[in-house]
Amino acid sequence: MEKETYLKYLKDYLHLIALYLNKKEEPSFKIDESNINFFVNLSKMHSLTALFYKAAKDTKVDIKEEYLKKLEEYYFANVQKHVLFEQERKELLKYLWLNSISYIQLKGLVLKDYYDDPYVREFADNDIYFKGNDEVVKKFFVERGYKVELFRKSNHDVYLKKPCLNFEMHRALFGETGDNDKIVNYFATPKAGALSSGQGEGVYSVNNFYVYFTAHSYKHFHVAGCGLRTLIDYYIFLKKNQENDTLDFKYINKELSKIDLVDFSNQISTLSLKVFDEQELNEQELETLLFIASSGTYGTLENRVSKGIKEKGKVGYFFSRIFPLYRFYKSAYPWAYKVPILIPIAWLCRCFRVLFKNRKHAASELKMISKSREEKDK
Repeated sequence: MEKETYLKYLKDYLHLIALYLNKKEEPSFKIDESNINFFVNLSKMHSLTALFYKAAKDTKVDIKEEYLKKLEEYYFANVQKHVLFEQERKELLKYLWLNSISYIQLKGLVLKDYYDDPYVREFADNDIYFKGNDEVVKKFFVERGYKVELFRKSNHDVYLKKPCLNFEMHRALFGETGDNDKIVNYFATPKAGALSSGQGEGVYSVNNFYVYFTAHSYKHFHVAGCGLRTLIDYYIFLKKNQENDTLDFKYINKELSKIDLVDFSNQISTLSLKVFDEQELNEQELETLLFIASSGTYGTLENRVSKGIKEKGKVGYFFSRIFPLYRFYKSAYPWAYKVPILIPIAWLCRCFRVLFKNRKHAASELKMISKSREEKDK
């Protein structure tokens, strides 16, 4: 698709979302054979299909009933997914409380409540920070039939259960990748007041949540890109808190300055407001929007590889993926971090994991590295 055509369809899609977010109707807006495939594919790419359904329905646009019916089926499937997660999460939080483990619900679990209809806010997993014995947490999931997908290999443990349950239990808010020292150190422990001193749930203030959410968004944007859902999250969060006059940007910017994210915060928040308030974008904002629109919900492997090669060169990036920086092992292989002479064994463990668990992903990354040119800037 030519860039001009792509941009027209993208603008139409964002106009529809803006209508929905601002509770407007536009019966003259048409969703037909010319644009339905683009809208559906873009929605899938950015985890926005449920929201797209509500937008098409609530804004009274001109759309065939057969299209709306298919979208409705997806929406109610997402409602069922939400309910299933909510039931399981209720049992998990009760278990954490009974075992004196403090916790904070993160990301989408907070943001969904800012939506008029929380069921349009899709998510692949539930993210929860906890402070306590990870073996006790693991016991909960094992006894309920979850597969332990990841344990003590990262800053979070992953537990899966069919048909769709996926919990990420964070022992740290950010993983130590070697290029985000300030963010890792800043979020080494939750802000004062966010985590209760004893058992039970901690809650970020809206200002501290904004700082955390911005750091999390930057992590995705910086590494592999972030999607349109992030712009919508920003828009809804900013608008709702502006109505209540609850955001203190003097404090927020002071905190963001500690992790060098003031400029990114201004960039992403301004872009979200301009896109969904339907203001004209300047050239740089348009390029950023196109990058975000091409990135999908969590960014793309292509963006990650392209960025890595641009910064380190093809050979440098390749070896950085095989032999990570020393601090990487702190959460992934703590035994190697504590006894550095064991790091070669950790390399073998990583190779084993790639060969037997992540073979397709590794093959795709190798293919992109081999095809990339260092001077190519996507």
